Formats: sequence, structure tokens, C-alpha cells
Amino acid sequence: MCYDPGRSRPGALAFFFLDMRVWILLWASLTGLLWGCSAKPEPPPQSADAPNVILISIDTLRADHLGCYGYGRPTSPELDRLCEDSVVFADAIAHAPSTLHSHASIFTSLLPHNHGAAWQGKTRLADECLTVTEVAQSAGFATGAFTGGGQMDKIFGLDQGFDFYEQPGAKDFRDIVRPATAWLDRRPDKPFFLFLHTYETHHPYEPPARFLELFDEGYEGELPDEISVDLLREINREEHVLAEGDLEHIVNAYDAEIRSMDEALGRLVAYLKEQDLYDDTMIVFTSDHGEEFGEHGKIGWHSHTLFDELLKVPLVVKYPAQEHAGTKVSAQVRSIDIAPTLLEALGLPVPEVFSGSDLTPLADARQSESRTAVSRMDRQASKDVDSVRTPDWKLFRGQLFDLNVDPEELWDTALNRPGVVEQLRLELEDAVASRERYSGPQVVPKGATLDELKALGYLQ
Repeated sequence: MCYDPGRSRPGALAFFFLDMRVWILLWASLTGLLWGCSAKPEPPPQSADAPNVILISIDTLRADHLGCYGYGRPTSPELDRLCEDSVVFADAIAHAPSTLHSHASIFTSLLPHNHGAAWQGKTRLADECLTVTEVAQSAGFATGAFTGGGQMDKIFGLDQGFDFYEQPGAKDFRDIVRPATAWLDRRPDKPFFLFLHTYETHHPYEPPARFLELFDEGYEGELPDEISVDLLREINREEHVLAEGDLEHIVNAYDAEIRSMDEALGRLVAYLKEQDLYDDTMIVFTSDHGEEFGEHGKIGWHSHTLFDELLKVPLVVKYPAQEHAGTKVSAQVRSIDIAPTLLEALGLPVPEVFSGSDLTPLADARQSESRTAVSRMDRQASKDVDSVRTPDWKLFRGQLFDLNVDPEELWDTALNRPGVVEQLRLELEDAVASRERYSGPQVVPKGATLDELKALGYLQ
């Protein structure tokens, strides 16, 4: 069976949703449908007592530039406060260094190799892929999304399962939070699943002056306050040589955008508390990938490698009623684990087709094992586009990195550790072969979507 009661976590929350689980099991037995099959599920009865969900993705946000992940600069005071009520996963790995590839993995709990949604191929998420949003919608949740468009445009299929999917065309997170709270004000009287996405920390870096002043005091170089995509292209093509202090200035602009995003996050949390929604809402805060600032040859760029500066992302989970508050999990986890974690907490069955698994046993110390992470670049070529990562090792482009002694991933040890290389290759093959491969139809972005993609540097 796709639904396994043994997977449910014990405690008050599980018993709280027992009635809902019974209804779902009854529905499944009567219809004969199984989660994860190509046919999409029909709506089972939903419980008015279920918690709400807000899934937040901050595009291009490095974990190591946040206070709750040890950063020494004041980029994230609001998020740091949210972390006090949450579980912080210290070693979370994304499955791609690009937006569509990675978000499709978050929603489907499938590797990019399997879900098939790709920017380079202009292929949308296949209708046959089951998303976490569709599971929530079928259980009676009101589902809404507010995104920055671009590779998140509904043309690429990530709107599957949403009653409402709006693309305000705004880069700043405050302009995503504002319509989202308005939607919450007029929401139906039932639990909601809300997805929020912003490109605020994605290039170009255009922070408000008041935030840039917090980080950039004393810069006297020639670079402008706003770091454009064209300027970054010139830098990475070595057409513009950086002077002393210029790289720090670019990083300062990035950090200032994080601080601006963080202020908007604080407004969202304040709204939830004012509306008595905070305690009953599960909040998941994450990113699709990071950004490179010279670690492996590029500045202010992503999608070109699978090194950790592009794959290590924040993952903060505030459970309903602040369960497990203040917990920090050191085990390695993956973005494909987000969807199963949400469904288990909501008391909903996890589809068998999902590749990830619930993170809650790590939060309550029932488990401590790390999960191997497989990632893929969105490239047409089939060679050297994958990586396999454990807490100790990373295999990428045929090179093996010992993360315990070489966390910067600079020294290849493949010749000295052929057994480790072979083991990681087998794990990659097994992970991809364990699920069906989907391929969605090709799409042609037009109009405002094209403008958004150009502004974000995806097109010239």
C-alpha cells in the first residue's frame, strides 16, 4: 500500500489527526486509487482541524550568509527569531543549482533526472508527476501561490495543484508578502497551503540604500551600488577587472538584499501572529540553490557547477504549536525530503512515487542517519552533470572530494579512493533507477515571461 500507518510519527500531533487519517484510508479503499499512480487522486474528506502550511523559497539564498547558520553579519534578524521556534537543518542539500530544476524536485520529491522539468530544454513539469500541492488540494486545503515568475512561471507546470497561482512580477519579497496576506484575509474557511517565492536575492543585486549602508560603509571603488547582470557577465568574462574591495562590495549588495528580504519575512510572521494563525501554521523556509562569489571561478553566478556554494541551502521548519522548537539537526538532508515532511505533519499519506522521506524523526531524535544527496545541472549534455554527496564525500565530474579535510572542494582524491568513487556511482545509478522518468512537453515563453527571464539573466 502507498499509505503506511507505521510511518506516522507518534505523539500529540499524530493522534490529533487520527480521524482525518481514518477518513483518508476509507476513501482509498473505496476508490481503489493508490498515491503515486499516473491517475491523479480524487478529493478525500478534509479536516477543519488540520494545520496550515506556508512554504517559502528564497531564490539563490546561501545558507552560510544567514545568522542562524553562523554568519557574523546582521543579514537575517527576523529569520533568526523564527529559528528559535523552529528546527534548523544545518546541512541541507539542493538537487540543482537552477530554479526550475530545483523547485520541481521540491514539489514532486523527485530528482531532476526523473521529473523532467528543465529550463535548458524548455520542458514543463509533466502532468503525470504528482506534486505535494495536489495531495494537499485533494485533501481539501485551499492552495495559493505568489511567485516571482521567470522560471517559476505557470507555463513550466509548477502551478499543478494550486487553486490560485499569481505572479506579481515583483522582485522584492515585500511585494510578494503583501498580496499573499491579502489572499489570506479572504481565504475560504478551511486549512490553507500557501507557497511564496521571491527572486530578491537573485542577481541583479539592487538593494534599497538603507540596507546597503548597513554592510557597505567605507567602499570607495568605482562599482555602482546596483550590480547589474550585464556587469556580472563582464566580470565573469574577464572583460572587467575587479579592483581591491570590489568583490566585497558585490557581496555587500547581496547581503543587503538578504536583509531586505528578511524584513518582509518579519512582516509576514507578525501578520500571522496578529491573525492568530502562527501557532496553527507549519512554516518551511528554504531556497532552491546558492550563489558563487569566487570559490570556483565565477562571481555572482550559479547553475554552472555542483559545488557546495551552489547546493547548500537553508532549511528551517516551524512545526505547528512550535513543536521541537530550538532543535538543530546536523545530519545531511535533501530538498526532496520537504514534501514528505509536510504531508506527514498534516496527517496525509505520502505517495509511494516520492523519493524523499519525512524529516521529523531527525527533529525528535528518533533517527540520526544522513541521507545521500544526488544533484544535477540543467544541461543538455549527459556527461559530468551529476553529483553525489554524503556528509564525508562529494563525487562530481569524476573528481572525489573529502569534505572533512577539504570542505572547499579543491583537491581531487579519486585516484586514492577508487572504492568510494564506485560506491557513490552505484548510489547515483540506484537513486535514478528507483523512480520512473517523466518528460513534459516543450513550451515557448512569451511576453512578460520573456521580460522577466531577461531581467534575471536567463536570456540576453
